[in-house]
Amino acid sequence: MKLHIWGLFLMFCVFAGLITLGSSSCFALDPKFELDTKALGSKKPAGRKTAEPQSGVPASAVSRKKTQSMPRQTFRSKKGVQRRSPGLGMKQHGKSRDISRVRTASPRTLRQPFRTSAGRDEGIRWTRKVWDRLLGSGRPVPGPLNIQGRNFSLSLDPERYPVFPAADGGKIVIDTGMTLSPLVKTILREQDPGIRIVSEHPDNRRSFFSSLLAAARFYSVEENFSVNFGSDPKLTVTSDFKIEKTSDSLLKNDVTLVTLPGKRTSMPELLSSFLEKEGFQVIETSPAISPVSDGRKVLYSVQGSNQESIVDELFSALSVRCEKNRDLLLDDGALSGVSLSVRADRFSQSNGKKLVFSFSEENPVQYTLLRLLELKGYRVVILNPEDDFREISEKVLSSLGFPAVYGMQPLWEVAETQFNVQLSGFVVAGNGRNGSRIFLTNVTVDPLVRELARYQGFEVIVK
Repeated sequence: MKLHIWGLFLMFCVFAGLITLGSSSCFALDPKFELDTKALGSKKPAGRKTAEPQSGVPASAVSRKKTQSMPRQTFRSKKGVQRRSPGLGMKQHGKSRDISRVRTASPRTLRQPFRTSAGRDEGIRWTRKVWDRLLGSGRPVPGPLNIQGRNFSLSLDPERYPVFPAADGGKIVIDTGMTLSPLVKTILREQDPGIRIVSEHPDNRRSFFSSLLAAARFYSVEENFSVNFGSDPKLTVTSDFKIEKTSDSLLKNDVTLVTLPGKRTSMPELLSSFLEKEGFQVIETSPAISPVSDGRKVLYSVQGSNQESIVDELFSALSVRCEKNRDLLLDDGALSGVSLSVRADRFSQSNGKKLVFSFSEENPVQYTLLRLLELKGYRVVILNPEDDFREISEKVLSSLGFPAVYGMQPLWEVAETQFNVQLSGFVVAGNGRNGSRIFLTNVTVDPLVRELARYQGFEVIVK
């Protein structure tokens, strides 16, 4: 009897050992295909579920088969076939199974629940608005992504993985944080080659939007685009992206400019209308920011060709007092009994200087009298008959002590806006933090440039 009991005990031990070895070493799950049960929204902690290999196939053979085919892992339990991947709701054909009870073999997996940030949601909403305007309202909006296979079905949560339509009819899946496993990506691409996955975070809008445009497969996408209109004045418009949807977009005047939100001021309606006539559709995303007041800003256009009128307008623009035909006494006659005075075409006193401007007729008497005025402490500026706006302005500004250089110059700082205007002329900057900025030019200011300057806070004066 005792021998019989010992024999049963030994058989039980051998049987238990075989069961233990089979359950612990038959299947070891590749860590990159592990399932994060918390990401599935499970309300219960994951329990231990031992998976048995398919009947008649050893573990080593299964491992070799897995490395030779696509990275798809299939496990068979007593209740049927189950495929697993993080963040996805999987369905079993035939019978349902509680995925929350499945536990993977590797203890090194870091499991974290999926959380969406407010910045991500805001970036997705902003992108969807811009995307709808870019592709047009007539294009159908893709719904939740569902993949049906012969023996499986796969679906993506539209809140976690938003789907955008591509320009060529494909679909773009936003995988923020790269939470989709290689297995799921392989299934998606094999079942639908038109699916592309973008993993950039919407918080970095430039990088995210650049990746999104690349995945959309437009005909042409150019970053940091700029285009010029005119020569003097020259209008320059910049944008973060220029998009040509098709090969004939240029011929059809269907080029889109997109500017990302930032600290730059938005485009005025007049400029948007002008660009539309030139074949550019503007998608404006920058907020309407009023230019910061930094002192008086004036765009002064002197249109006259007469030297006397140019000098008068320059003094008026600089707010410097100037007298016409002023008689200046050279000798009062107290000693010689002969009084002598000289008539100055223009006379001004500035910063303790006495300035005389003469429109010279190149006669010896006039020349001698002007030299006598210099001996009396006057500074004499002679304007030659051939002097134009540039030469006259250089002489006037230099005599008044205003440092200014002639050339093509921007009206305002380029970084302030996505558009700018350059003209040939002089920029006279005031002193101090809130000093004035006066732009002197003889270029004709057209209505568009005039409105853009006013939009930027300039007072426009044309004489």
